[in-house]
Amino acid sequence: MDKTVAIIGAGRVGGVIGKLLAKAGFAVSAIVCRTPQSAEKAQKFIGSGNAMTDPVKAVATADIIFITTPDGAIKSVCDRIAAEKGFRPGSLVIHTSGAHTLDLLDSAKNLGAQRAVIHPLQSLPGMEQGAKNLPGSYFRIEADPEAIQTARELVQVLGGIELALPKWRSDQQSAALYHAGAVAVSNYFVALIEYGLRFYQELGADKQQALQAVLPLIKGTLGNIEALGTTKALTGPIARGDGETIRGHIQAMEERLPDLLPLYRELAKQTIAIARERGLDEAKIRELEKLVQ
Repeated sequence: MDKTVAIIGAGRVGGVIGKLLAKAGFAVSAIVCRTPQSAEKAQKFIGSGNAMTDPVKAVATADIIFITTPDGAIKSVCDRIAAEKGFRPGSLVIHTSGAHTLDLLDSAKNLGAQRAVIHPLQSLPGMEQGAKNLPGSYFRIEADPEAIQTARELVQVLGGIELALPKWRSDQQSAALYHAGAVAVSNYFVALIEYGLRFYQELGADKQQALQAVLPLIKGTLGNIEALGTTKALTGPIARGDGETIRGHIQAMEERLPDLLPLYRELAKQTIAIARERGLDEAKIRELEKLVQ
């Protein structure tokens, strides 16, 4: 595999990828950001490469080009480089957006370059923490046929594992569904914790202390999911068919937190479906379903 890499858009994702590839022996030749200061900061973190602001000059130095800009800029950056004949035939151009497919890189393909998408199912809140989080993560891999092996090898170098998606179609719908799943378990998980804290704040608890109070429960639940899977990890009133407790929740929320009730009902419906899969008696399932309508 060719090992000369350019990172265009070396923010959190690009910086982490550059760092891990450099550590694995790849030559990171160019690091591109919008400002010299950002490029120099990323270069310092990665530990090699020339900091610059011109993506066209950057691609001339590399066999593998990562375009790790924000999603909305990927196509325009690729098109700009292509308009100046920056891509060489046989070079590999990669983006890391989970919400998009290969078509953002069509202008590179028109010049004979190969295209790939490698998206990590991981949260990268910053470069330092991201470099710790990324190894061991699963990735969506999509590539032109001649580039698929190289894309898989790059994921392995990053410490990643390919997620098998046998029903994947290279279209926007598939990409959107894949990305929606990632948003649901990551971003919406954060929102769900915030939602849960509202109940304790209604009772006068300090928000930060409430968060510290529920973190052991959150971590324990995640541990149960990891060990047992989602179905067997389910506990609580719905899992045991305790309609009276759910009725009490709803009555209290109607009185004191009515704005939280619609989401509570929808989450309860999803939880009832898991309880059914877990083997809860159908009579209790029907009772619960009636409660949360």
